Amino acid sequence: MAQIMRRVARAGFLVAASCAVIACATGPQKSDAQGQADKETAERVQAALDGDKRLYAKHIFVRAENGVVRLSGYVWDPPDLEEARQVAEGVTGVTQVVNSLELQLNGSDSGIVR
Repeated sequence: MAQIMRRVARAGFLVAASCAVIACATGPQKSDAQGQADKETAERVQAALDGDKRLYAKHIFVRAENGVVRLSGYVWDPPDLEEARQVAEGVTGVTQVVNSLELQLNGSDSGIVR
């Protein structure tokens, strides 16, 4: 009987620990207003990138969360790495830019990440 009680207690502990890990990993839910604000910020940044005459931004993707913008995808010219960051920083509502763009040279990944 004691062995069964220990197994039940262990199983209960594992379930509780799993729930705690999942709760911490998922974080708090965004409100509808925050989700909308993030969407609008990302759209403003994408529009600014697309509108920049010096930058070919077709392969740049933008995500925003609480004013922090993440740029991902790739560009073909080294100066475009910095240009994309500067354009994004200049957009209203952006507090920080995480530049995860990669440099693509001659149709292959160069391995350079900014």
